[in-house]
Amino acid sequence: MLFFAVIARSGATNVMLVTLMIPVSGVFLAWLFLGEAFQMDEAAGMALIGLGLVIIDGRTLAALRRQPA
Repeated sequence: MLFFAVIARSGATNVMLVTLMIPVSGVFLAWLFLGEAFQMDEAAGMALIGLGLVIIDGRTLAALRRQPA
C-alpha cells in the first residue's frame, strides 16, 4: 500500500528512479559492512548513475532553464 501511495504522490517516473539506486547502495553497504574495496571505477559508475538520475528527473535542468542569463 505504501508503494502505491508513493506512486500517487510522486508519479511512476520518480518511483522508478529509486530502482537505479540499488547498485549504488549495494556497493556502499558492501564497503561499509563487509570491508570490500572501493575503487575508482565504482565511484565513476556511481557518478554516472547520479548524472542519469538528474537528467531523467528533469527538475534540475528545468530550474537551470528558468534562471535568467
